[in-house]
Amino acid sequence: MSVDYLMWIPAAALLALLVLTLTAGALISLFRTGETAGGKRVFWFAVVLLLPVAGAIAWLAVLQHSTRAAAAGESGTEPLA
Repeated sequence: MSVDYLMWIPAAALLALLVLTLTAGALISLFRTGETAGGKRVFWFAVVLLLPVAGAIAWLAVLQHSTRAAAAGESGTEPLA
């Protein structure tokens, strides 16, 4: 029986920690922002939970776009997706 697979345990644990941190950060950001409410918040919550990495990156990209638009003085008529 080979023990070569044991060298991958730290890498897998680190990857799991990174995914959990990214997902938790996106969820905290989602609930702290005042621009999403009701159904849109539920939608993003589901996306981040079902697709932890892609959903979290998508939410943070949408949030970044929204923040830059607000800082540039654009009209905030478009709510977050």
